[in-house]
Amino acid sequence: MESLEVIQLGFNDFVGPLPTSIRDLCNLHTLDFSFNNLSEDTSTLSRILSGCAGETIETLNLRNSNLKGELSGWLGMLKSITTLDISKNSLYGPVPISIGNLSNLKTLYLASNGFNGSLPKSIGHLSELKVLDIAYNSLGGVISEQHLANLSSLDSLSMSYNPLIVNISKDWVPPFHLQEIAFVSCQLGPEFPAWLRTQKDFSMLDLSNTGITGSLPDWFWDLSHSIALLDLSNNQITGTVPKSLKLICSSLINLSSNKFEGPLPLPSNVAYADLSDNSFSGDLLPILGGNVPTLGHLYLSNNLLNGTLPASICNFQLMQVIDISNNFISGELPGCWQNLFFLVALNLANNKISGEIPVSLGSLKLIQVLHLGNNNLSGEIPLPLSNLKILVTLDLGGNNLSGNIPAWIGERMPLLRILRLRSNMLQGDIPEELFNLASLQILDLADNNLSGVIPQSFCNLSAMQLTNEARQSILDGFQDQVITSVGNYSIFGYTDSLSVVTKGMELQYSKTLEFVTSIDLSNNRLSGEIPEQIGNLHGIQNLNLSGNHLIGGIPDSIGDLVSLESFDLSRNELSGKIPTSISFLTLLSHLNLSYNNLWGRIPTGNQLQTLDDPSIYIGNRDLCGPPSTVNCGDNETLAFSVEGDDSDENETLWLLFGGAVGYALGLWAVCICLLIKEAWRNSYFDLVDYMHKKLLAFTATSIYNSAGIEDD
Repeated sequence: MESLEVIQLGFNDFVGPLPTSIRDLCNLHTLDFSFNNLSEDTSTLSRILSGCAGETIETLNLRNSNLKGELSGWLGMLKSITTLDISKNSLYGPVPISIGNLSNLKTLYLASNGFNGSLPKSIGHLSELKVLDIAYNSLGGVISEQHLANLSSLDSLSMSYNPLIVNISKDWVPPFHLQEIAFVSCQLGPEFPAWLRTQKDFSMLDLSNTGITGSLPDWFWDLSHSIALLDLSNNQITGTVPKSLKLICSSLINLSSNKFEGPLPLPSNVAYADLSDNSFSGDLLPILGGNVPTLGHLYLSNNLLNGTLPASICNFQLMQVIDISNNFISGELPGCWQNLFFLVALNLANNKISGEIPVSLGSLKLIQVLHLGNNNLSGEIPLPLSNLKILVTLDLGGNNLSGNIPAWIGERMPLLRILRLRSNMLQGDIPEELFNLASLQILDLADNNLSGVIPQSFCNLSAMQLTNEARQSILDGFQDQVITSVGNYSIFGYTDSLSVVTKGMELQYSKTLEFVTSIDLSNNRLSGEIPEQIGNLHGIQNLNLSGNHLIGGIPDSIGDLVSLESFDLSRNELSGKIPTSISFLTLLSHLNLSYNNLWGRIPTGNQLQTLDDPSIYIGNRDLCGPPSTVNCGDNETLAFSVEGDDSDENETLWLLFGGAVGYALGLWAVCICLLIKEAWRNSYFDLVDYMHKKLLAFTATSIYNSAGIEDD
């Protein structure tokens, strides 16, 4: 064992600290325990490296091995180290100045730890260093030329996701020629860094969210035609993109969330293009009319694009995601969607698209997300969509669709989690089959002409019976699937987004969409009572049944909706008292019970104390107590019972009323007879005198007997 040179035990399930006997392996030059669970404190590591092994090790890989502690002390013991990877651990504290003494170091990975403080300028002494990755830490301070001045061998530099300020002179000429450059979420701006002009052969440049403003210098677009990844997203860059971009051999380009304008010619071999959230204008032909056979992801949302969606979009047979939402696209959709076999997400929402939904969309067997909402689509929901058996999101809301809601949505789409059909002209009953969708988290059928009762099976939605902790993400595996990668840069699956009406406002959800649960059946013509089983929906956050013709009382089981945040039953015909169980809803922040026939004392306590707006209860004339201005009197129960709909109480009231009326009529008839007939009147008063004397004699006799008095 003393002659052992290489220990490679990465990607195992080792638990516990490294054996200290390693310190005596004087010929050891490679030690790899990456991707294990060493639970190692750096003090133990210091004891190991203080032996002769510390002087001979050239490669030390402890990546993702659950290391804890600081670097100080043991780092300087690595006399011969060339490759050091301690990324993705729980190391903290400053990076020691002694790191500059590792003169043979070529590769240094410190990423994804908790290092803080300033990066020591001594790191600039590492003239052999080729790779420097300090991303995903808490390093602060200023990066100047002194940190980089002697790194003549450097070809990969990543300082991303640190609160660093990069302050480098415009005239500085770096000694290196980088292949990969990443400063994500560092402060480089406001001006584009001039020193990058000397870097002409890079394959990856990521300067996203770096505070760059204004237009890019002309020389930037001529820097590197072999770039594989270009990411300038989340800045404030203005101006147009030149036609020379077509010459760049980029497989991934991200210019999103800037202020670019004008048309955009895409590189011919791009695989991923995100140009969303800009001011690009014109029609889609310059982008979709060309030959881009490798294009798999196209994001053009939130721009000023107009014209029609050309049929040439169907030529992109490798396309997985198309998002052209929030533009001004008009005309009818092409009918060639069957060619896009690999399409997983299609978002054309918030445009001006007209005509009927193409039946060819039913050929997209792999599609999981379909957004056609907020357009001018007409006709009925076509039957071929029933072939989309793995659909997760179906958004057809905000159109002019007519007919009934198809029952096959609940029968043929078992994975559906989002169903948005609001603001159409749909009619008929709500199909009971919808409530067989065990994964459904958002059901929005508001603003239609739906009628009938709310089905009892309404309360069988399994996903809404679970709290957030028990649910999975909206797109499950696809959201975490790596679509493409360039160097250390990976693109993950499509992140869905949706507009949800809740708490009296319209909110946009994206990254948190998987945690939202909502049922909105408002503004229809639904009748009948609210099912008592509604209390089964323990995980529902938003429930809106307003603007219908619902009758009966609010079920007591409403207090079981422990996740409820927004609750709207306004503008119905509900009656009875507000159940006191409503005070159990501790997360409730929006409540509207206005314009019903509710009566009695308004419940108080817990979260209801914060909901003190009287308009919550307006339009219920027999409610009393705060926050209303009507006080509850002592005869509250009797007074409000008249307005109730309880059949037993009504029968009792009618019986009492009938008895009183009968008594009054009988007395009135006797009085009339006595007034008309003199003989009857004389006989009546003689009878009264006789009964009066009889009563006096009986009373006197009773008093004498009780006092013990006898006749003589």
